[in-house]
Amino acid sequence: MPNRLKVSLEDIFKPIDSHLKNVDEAIPEILKTKIPLMDMSSLHLFKKGGKKIRASLVILSSGLNGEIPNDIIDIAAAVEIFHGATLIHDDIIDQAFLRRGNVSVSSEWGSKVAVLIGDFMHVRALQTILGNGKSLLVDELLAAALDMFKGEIYQIEFSGIDVINKDHYFKIIELKTAIFMGTCAKLGAMKAEMPDKERDNLFQFGLNLGRAFQIIDDTFDYVEEDIIGKDTGNDFRNGKITLPLLYLLETISNEEKEMLINSIKSPSEEAWDKVKLLIKKNKAIGHCMDIAEGYMKKALPFLDAFPASVYKEKLVDLAGFLIDRVY
Repeated sequence: MPNRLKVSLEDIFKPIDSHLKNVDEAIPEILKTKIPLMDMSSLHLFKKGGKKIRASLVILSSGLNGEIPNDIIDIAAAVEIFHGATLIHDDIIDQAFLRRGNVSVSSEWGSKVAVLIGDFMHVRALQTILGNGKSLLVDELLAAALDMFKGEIYQIEFSGIDVINKDHYFKIIELKTAIFMGTCAKLGAMKAEMPDKERDNLFQFGLNLGRAFQIIDDTFDYVEEDIIGKDTGNDFRNGKITLPLLYLLETISNEEKEMLINSIKSPSEEAWDKVKLLIKKNKAIGHCMDIAEGYMKKALPFLDAFPASVYKEKLVDLAGFLIDRVY
């Protein structure tokens, strides 16, 4: 991969810092019900703020042809709320104890509350966009939501070691992650009343960015913990088969493949140690990162039609950050 100057998200988002602060302030106002349990559980996910990559895609995309629209904040807050609802539901499905370094909503209040709060947040996100007077934006968000739900079911159907392959994997990450990121970029374009071609360009930019983002996220689960500074091996322990394992299944010997399949079916710490050795020996991390890099390179030309601006520069920087990030 080419050498790029390391930047932080804080550096990238500096030109829209005031907008993101407004998003942080808007989220509690949108979710406020004055019912203590609802307010505590719906805001729980936002205690640490989050990276707000999806809100930033909305905001940066909306400014590519000039000024950022004054009323973009509700749209950006809505996509963060919508994404947060999906994470809450994901944690129920995955029985995840932690999310964003904190106890997950389902672990703190139980699955019943988490299901209902996730549903509530989805509806409030849609209401917020409708209240902004842009029903076409709701259509886009609903279409992305349907793809997310399809992706969850598709993953359940094709997640087993006996059925999953690379085609299934790429379909899952497209439905669950990439399409929504593409939609966020497109929502910004729609809010700025850009022509259809520019809207489509930004959707394709976000789509490919989302593919790269998810591949990297999955790959980081096999990187040494002291490098990325967080727990690794969670996907393996939960029986989730992602690109690094699929790559191994295509490249290792039959004897190693038998060991790997048995390890996936019965994950243990001993098995995890063996899998890490296979990952390192076969350079699986580099292979997966190269694929992610390819998607990033595919994304960037979709910005070529837009004039030079600080917002375009920051979208390019964001793409580079998602490839180079270590956290």
